[in-house]
Amino acid sequence: MPPRDQLKDIDARILAVLQRDGRKPYADVGAEVGISGPSAYDRIKKLEARGVIRGYAAQVDPVALGFGILAFTWITQAPGTTATDLTGDFARIPEIEECHHVAGDADYLLKIRALDTRDLERVLHAVQATRHVFTTETDVVFSTAFERRPVRHDRETGEGGPA
Repeated sequence: MPPRDQLKDIDARILAVLQRDGRKPYADVGAEVGISGPSAYDRIKKLEARGVIRGYAAQVDPVALGFGILAFTWITQAPGTTATDLTGDFARIPEIEECHHVAGDADYLLKIRALDTRDLERVLHAVQATRHVFTTETDVVFSTAFERRPVRHDRETGEGGPA
């Protein structure tokens, strides 16, 4: 993928539009950024082919589905096992929404959605039973100010941030 500074201004504006509404028709995307619908289509297809646009998905409200608990769990691997990749083990636990291999005191950071505290306890037992997990530390979220912000494409002006 090319560096961010090689992204053409029109493509950056298209990305901003699609991050707000990934289902917007090509003609409407084009009109919003000042090009024709077919030109918008061509540019979007090129962004997809380059891997800049990885896909489209519905943003689902976890609370509306009953997942009232959000927690972040820091994982430290057992001494001598840090070369072992645990991402596949964590991927098998469906309540883990995100898994990040991190630098610092911990080795992984997991984002977990659970129905309630009892369900979170069950999930944490599954995490703790994972091979090579040495310690866990979990932070439960009280409230979320924002998440899933659009990816910024212009560091100087902040374009592409939330509208």
